[in-house]
Parts: sequence; C-alpha cells; structure tokens
Amino acid sequence: MILSTLIVSCNQTNEKKTEKPAQPTSVAEVVNKEKTLPPLKNEEVNLTDDVFGNIIELTGESKVSDYILGISELQMIANDSMLITKSYGAKLFTLFSLPDFKFIKTFGDKGRGPGEFSFPSLVKTENSNSICYIYSSNTNELFPLIKNNEIAKTPIKIKSTSEYNARQIHGLSPNHLLYVENIKRGKAVFDFKVDGDSTHTKQIYNLAFSKNHRNWAAYIGDFGANGSKKRFVYAYKYFKRLVFHDLENNTTKVVNFNTAPALAGDVKDMLAPTNVTHYWGMSAQKNYVYVLYSGRTPIQIGKENNKTSGYIYVEQFDWNGNPIRKFKLDHWGYFCVNDAENTIILASTTELDPFFTYDIPAL
Repeated sequence: MILSTLIVSCNQTNEKKTEKPAQPTSVAEVVNKEKTLPPLKNEEVNLTDDVFGNIIELTGESKVSDYILGISELQMIANDSMLITKSYGAKLFTLFSLPDFKFIKTFGDKGRGPGEFSFPSLVKTENSNSICYIYSSNTNELFPLIKNNEIAKTPIKIKSTSEYNARQIHGLSPNHLLYVENIKRGKAVFDFKVDGDSTHTKQIYNLAFSKNHRNWAAYIGDFGANGSKKRFVYAYKYFKRLVFHDLENNTTKVVNFNTAPALAGDVKDMLAPTNVTHYWGMSAQKNYVYVLYSGRTPIQIGKENNKTSGYIYVEQFDWNGNPIRKFKLDHWGYFCVNDAENTIILASTTELDPFFTYDIPAL
C-alpha cells in the first residue's frame, strides 16, 4: 500500500523567520570534515523551529524534458548522472540523464506475473555496481538495477515478518540491508544479512514509542541510512520527530520538535486527510539528511494547489541529528538530492513539465 499522498504538517507558527543562528548546538561543519562521526549518546532533545535560523527561500529552475512523466505516487533517486523514477503510468520506471533530464528509457510492467511488479519501490544502495534496487512487495524480492540499465535476473529474497509489508529498505552492501516494516502495534528497523545460502534477520530498533498510538499507521515515516557513517535515521509523518541511531555503538538520539501530539486513533483515523502529519519524504546522502516537511493538511494542500504552484519545506540535518538549515521551495511535489549535495530535484504535481532544480547554498 502506498501512502505518500497523505501529507500534512504542523502549525503555521513554525514558518516564522528568526534571527537566531542556524546551528546553535550543531557541530556539523566539524563533523563532516572528519572521517568518522563522534559516537551518538543516548538522549532525547526537544527543539523548536528557531533552531534552523532564517528559512532560506529557493526559486526553482524549470527543466523541460523530452518525456512527459506521470507523477502519481512518484519516487526519485539521483545516482551520478542518472535519475530513476517510479510512478504509476503505462510503465513503472523511467530513466533520465542528468543534468539535462533527457529521456533514456522506460520499463517495468504492473502485475503479479513473471517480470512484473505489484506496488514496487525504489531502494537506495551503497553497492557501487548498482544504480539502485527495485523492491517487489508481492514477492519480497529485491532486484539490482545494474550499470547497463538492466534489472538483474537474480534477486535478493527477504523473509517476511508481517502479513502487510510497507517496507522501506536501504542497501549497505550487496549482502547487507537495513529495512523498516510493520510489527504488532507499530513498526521496527531490521538488520538483514546474506551469508552464502543462509540469511540472518534481527530486529534492532522498535520505532513505536507512544502508549496512545498502538498501530502501524501511527508510525508511518521515512527511512534512510549511511554505511560509512554507521547511522540510520527515521522521520515520522504524524509526529515532528526523528530518530538517529548509531549502528556501531547501539545508541540513539531522538530529536523532538515542540508541536501538538498526534491525535490517537485506529488505522483509519490516522490516515484521515484531516489528520496532521509532518515528515513525508527523505533523501539520505553522504554528508547530510534532507527531509520534506509540509506545514498543512492534505485538504489545505489540495485547495492551495488548485490556485497556485504550492510550496514545500526541506529540512537539513547532519548524521548526528544536528539541525543545519531549512529551505522553502516554490513548488509542491516529490524530491531527491543529487550525489554532490548541491542540487535539490523536485517533481511538481501542479506543472505539465514537472522537473525543477534548486541550487543548495554552500555552508
């Protein structure tokens, strides 16, 4: 089940600009010059949006492609000079070259037969031999998209620990994955390794934390990881809350922002278009984590986007959970960040030519 259309956020008071420094407690510039991060401490911090300092407003540059892309349930991953997208058009996957957004090919049929995909997703990988992985939820298989733009015939098979798999996956290496999936009354992060003909799976972090929220829908969010920095991060939709976990030291930093708590309810209540959510998209990169933040409910978004191009925020954190900057983009849509971390790519849901790029100012 794809849930990315349920996108809402927090109070308008969080949009106010402030003259406070953008990194009052951050060690980001020092951290990213070092080969390794200092270990995380087990802690929970409570912040306000003032911690980002002035919101930086960015204006997008339209990129006209020679292929009209469907935007329904879009995912994007930028890998070197390649952009791969997943959407529910005639074909599921489309490749473009960067930075010119020239169409390369489209492929992938919907279905449950051989070579077909049912509710697939794109998976970021640190395997240098692959552009990304393609996860097929109906078969629990992970197919590498290799450098010749072809899907590898031999998949990685993941055992299921739940009947409903809204899995989010990150490939640390060809034989080592981290993923999030549903557990009883919530969600959890799992470690998955392939050793010859054997596989090993273990739960490493329970993402549920509230006694008032006891279903998987309450903990919908976005997942990313970084093998070189030995971190994973999870950003919640219905709470303005992020979890940064140190894989080497098994320690966790929870970053809470002072917003109203999510209303309790069952799955149907949590997924209601009137409910307030926060984070709903992530691009986990080498040095920083970028997360989309909305600011309104889906009902409000729909009304605004019928009249304007909309807008969306991108929040930037380092891999130890320190807030860096907050950007405001002048279109609403889906996003990713390129490998060099100097450009945001956005696919607008309101424009015929959907692609826009935003230059990320240097620190």
